[in-house]
Amino acid sequence: MDISTLTLMFTGLSLGMLHAFDADHIMAVTSLSAKRSSPRQIAFFCGRWALGHGATVLLLAILFIVFDWHLSEQASLWAERFIGVLLLSVGLFLAYRFIHPNAGLKITTHQHADGTKHTHIVEVSKPHRSHLPVSVGIVHGVAGSGPLLAVLPALIAKSSSLGILYVVLFSIGVLLSMLCFGLLLGFTQSLLYDRSETLFRYAKGILGLATALLGFVWLKGTF
Repeated sequence: MDISTLTLMFTGLSLGMLHAFDADHIMAVTSLSAKRSSPRQIAFFCGRWALGHGATVLLLAILFIVFDWHLSEQASLWAERFIGVLLLSVGLFLAYRFIHPNAGLKITTHQHADGTKHTHIVEVSKPHRSHLPVSVGIVHGVAGSGPLLAVLPALIAKSSSLGILYVVLFSIGVLLSMLCFGLLLGFTQSLLYDRSETLFRYAKGILGLATALLGFVWLKGTF
């Protein structure tokens, strides 16, 4: 592998690491994981988003290289609009939870063998939540695949396998950045919660408003 190819591969990895920090990516994963969780759980959440994003971009690249199939501009546009709706919805939901902090909680009571009863307030379980980061990552992959796929013709001119490798390294870069960001986000949330539950709640409220504003601007820009 010559120097130019190595440079190209390093560029793909680096661009992937930078691409992960696009505003819509960061606001989406931050808002969707905005609850008290361990750094490892939030990093895992961000990692699943990156896997959904990377798998989608890789699939589109393979279809482009092998079958000369192009994603329509209309499909990409609707994916962009969906991202705007998602950001707006999640932001408004966080704002709602700030105003109604007990929403989504329920009281449960259990009894021990000695007859002692205990009452707990717990969050209502949402089984579909585990699929959410992957699904959002898929939509982001469709919406953001245009610039990446635009460079593939030049890569294919050298080698189809080179084009695929470039996309793989790009996706690995996204994954690495997201895992690091997830750990940092988790430690920050834990620090805020340990310092003050009120501070943690207000931070989520501000995050909700910022996310809703970005969603509105994002959605407006697609029309």
